[in-house]
Amino acid sequence: MSDEPEKPNNHRVIGIVLALVAGAALIYSAVTRQWLSNGNMYEQISFGLRDMSQCGSAFGENDCDHYSNSEFVQHLRDFGESSAINTSGAFAPMGWITLVAALIAALGLLAAAGLAIANKKPDLPMTPSTLALLGIIIGIITGCVFIATKPGPAGFVGAGLSFWVFGGGCVLGIAAAQMLAKVNRPLDPDLMSDTMNADDF
Repeated sequence: MSDEPEKPNNHRVIGIVLALVAGAALIYSAVTRQWLSNGNMYEQISFGLRDMSQCGSAFGENDCDHYSNSEFVQHLRDFGESSAINTSGAFAPMGWITLVAALIAALGLLAAAGLAIANKKPDLPMTPSTLALLGIIIGIITGCVFIATKPGPAGFVGAGLSFWVFGGGCVLGIAAAQMLAKVNRPLDPDLMSDTMNADDF
């Protein structure tokens, strides 16, 4: 037997780091209100996955108006037919679905990283890595629909910081989930462990 110390598993370490970074990015994107924003210095408009804020000179120097996304869509529709054309009923629901998917993906990544840190390989009905991948896949689809169905005319708002953080978190999360799926995979059972010993007969 070799006396050399066991070399660290680079895939394990990299997978843990990627999972922690991706999980933090997904949580950040879920709770912040910078998915959609404008670049106007006089009136700042920003949308999160649940709600939006509108701040500027019309609301006072330090005052802002807040709406849930569904309330803002209805607010635009109340202005008349021309404003209603620039709204979509899918906008608010897609935001909520993306929020839940991002949190589920983050939970799966953090759980997978925790198992890898503890060097545990439990035999679970669904692994945390699989849960993370499902959340990421759903979140990518619904997040893109959320951006595509943004309310208001063209140029009203554009993709903001939270959207790009979410995208980066998804890319890192996919890589981390695949790495940790191998690291946390339960050991294959020894099929010969229960075989009969000929000396017993």
